[in-house]
Amino acid sequence: MNAKYFFLALAAIGMVACSEKDEVSQNTTPADISADKGYIALNLKAAEDVTRVEGGVYEDGTADEQAVTEATFYFFDSAGNAFSINANGNYYNVAVADNGGTQAPNIESMTNPVLVVEKYKGQFPAKVVAVVNYKGTQSLSLNDLKNNLKTVGHTDGKNFIMTNSVYANAAAQQVDATELTIDNFQTTADNALANPVTIYVERVTAKMNLSAGDAAFDTGAEVDGGKVMAKVLGWNVIGNQTESYYIKTIDPSWTDSTLGFVWNDAPYYRSYWAAKSVAADVDKNISFNELTNNNATVEYLGEQVGARATYVVAAQLQRENGEALEIAQWYGTSYIGESALLVAVAPTLKNKLMHFDGVDTYTSIDDSQIKCVAGMTGAESYEVKFQLADGVETTNWYSFDGANYTAVDANAELAKVEPAKIWKSGMTYYYADVKHLGSDGTIGEYGIIRNHSYAITVNGVKGLGTPVYDPAQEVVPVKPTDKETYISAEINVLSWRVVSEEVTLE
Repeated sequence: MNAKYFFLALAAIGMVACSEKDEVSQNTTPADISADKGYIALNLKAAEDVTRVEGGVYEDGTADEQAVTEATFYFFDSAGNAFSINANGNYYNVAVADNGGTQAPNIESMTNPVLVVEKYKGQFPAKVVAVVNYKGTQSLSLNDLKNNLKTVGHTDGKNFIMTNSVYANAAAQQVDATELTIDNFQTTADNALANPVTIYVERVTAKMNLSAGDAAFDTGAEVDGGKVMAKVLGWNVIGNQTESYYIKTIDPSWTDSTLGFVWNDAPYYRSYWAAKSVAADVDKNISFNELTNNNATVEYLGEQVGARATYVVAAQLQRENGEALEIAQWYGTSYIGESALLVAVAPTLKNKLMHFDGVDTYTSIDDSQIKCVAGMTGAESYEVKFQLADGVETTNWYSFDGANYTAVDANAELAKVEPAKIWKSGMTYYYADVKHLGSDGTIGEYGIIRNHSYAITVNGVKGLGTPVYDPAQEVVPVKPTDKETYISAEINVLSWRVVSEEVTLE
């Protein structure tokens, strides 16, 4: 289903228009401001359904992403104040009924409505904004739509809110509503239909997908004489806004060099950057167990500039035959499995931790009496520290300096041991910030902008990633200090517009 021209129909409005037009002289000129009622036809058009921008690539929305069930039109004076057009105020709701086809109404199968503007004598609104898949309940100013009314722009993957596209015109002025003139108001419904006002709209939300295929990637590391592979298990996004303003705000004085890409498209009624996003706390809490999105999953995101959203990719380290590979590292040495690590740690504590049997024997701690613990104070989020194993007696522990035995707290002494890293059952994660269209180091390098789709294709990784010991523990995106880790990805930004670039993300 292509995102072509789309129109909205409301049979009731059509009937009202037909009955009302009989009351108006057919000889009245379109710009006759003495008429009691005016008729205006509004035609909604997808902003991306135009001749493509040179060098740009676009993607049409799915049937659900295009579906339209209702719309509200808000009218304003030249200053953006609410302009009442009827007894309800400055808004007009249009409900869309099923068109009888195999699919629900979508953005290319509606007819344009004719709205009746009452108390038309000598006055008419100067601007109009459409909010698609939304039902207005009160009068709102243009400022309300830009600064107060906010939503992520979708509910359950359909009924996406769409509003006027915002861009800078040839005079470097912000266009955030469709301008109206007296000539747009006709004295008959037929004349209005013959001279519709076109409103360009775009989705308020953005979307993202990450695909890594089914094959494991060579990490470039070797352990136990063999290659270490990484098989992507899933992904998710953290640190993203859950809301977007209904109407985007831009700064017409922006330059392409500052943002790092061609940000404005006046001939095609679009721009590709925003001046601000909703200032609200973002959720950065996620565990390895929650990184479950697959290659086909789509996440819908709120618009975000000035702060970065991060995608986290869960993976499993494997041998070349696909067997899970549990790796541990301590003091720069790698071990296969947690047990091998504990076998290496225990001898270093031979005299530091000795258990007294209560009679006359002191026995050095061994690997069976030690366990690894994640999340302890003094260790990085990806590190584990050491404690007494479950069931081991916590009393009667001593250190020996060669001459004397001194009672010690065994767990306190174990906590002083250099932390280790364990990729438990091969669990690891990679992460990167969501990039936009800007070149490296520019303002527009990172961000999430409405009506764009961030399609990320993972084509490789480098390094073992960040270790995971407890998959229920919160993931804190951070790389091990002694090992650089990368995820290589090809990012396609769709708008659903596409701009392709290859990047290597740390």
